[in-house]
Amino acid sequence: MRQPVVWVSVVIVIGLMVIITVSLVNMPQATVKTFPADKGPNFIDVSSYPPQMQEYYKIFEQKCSRCHTLARPINSKFAGEDWRKYVYKMMRKPGSGLTPKTAEQIIELLVYDSQVRKKE
Repeated sequence: MRQPVVWVSVVIVIGLMVIITVSLVNMPQATVKTFPADKGPNFIDVSSYPPQMQEYYKIFEQKCSRCHTLARPINSKFAGEDWRKYVYKMMRKPGSGLTPKTAEQIIELLVYDSQVRKKE
């Protein structure tokens, strides 16, 4: 008597898997918003930067790439202390992983970089 119960269970599980798969395939995809800055270079050659800035760059890569391309901040026109407002705005976003300490390190890197690469 147990065999029909097992087969019914298997059929139900397979049916649910098919329904879930079809639902996921037909689900509207989230649109990824792109900005002009996303189309530029997605890295900075920091080999000539001071060692501390090179360390901050690693933090920048790890944290900022969680939510958007690295090209976005790298190619943005912010300079100097404009970065503080932007980074703290990002810190408030869920899942950013930014703390006040890492935010300050990233700001320091971005301010330094904006001075060194002399963005226009």
